[in-house]
Amino acid sequence: MSQQARAEHRCHKCRPHGEPIGEGVELDSIDSTFAEGGGEVFFTAGYSAREIAQKRARESGGQVYVNNVSRNVRRRDLSVPVAYAVANGAVYTVRGADAAHGEPYRSYWPPL
Repeated sequence: MSQQARAEHRCHKCRPHGEPIGEGVELDSIDSTFAEGGGEVFFTAGYSAREIAQKRARESGGQVYVNNVSRNVRRRDLSVPVAYAVANGAVYTVRGADAAHGEPYRSYWPPL
């Protein structure tokens, strides 16, 4: 397998973060997962997560987003990865530089 094949870009949608990252904030985690525009993000995981997220979206007028970005995005009170997020703006996780990205970048979660 060649180097090019391993470095294939697979993000749903991404862009450079371009903002300072606060000290002590762990990249690729729930602490570095935000909504575009700075709104509140509701996270859900575990049994019935999709149904809970859809109900919350109906109640709040938000959109459901699917975590296909990272299994490291976990709520502190749960050991399972977050499966869905509900927010009024696009949800993204700030991740560190890698083979396809030269600097920290926003990896956006696709909408449900």
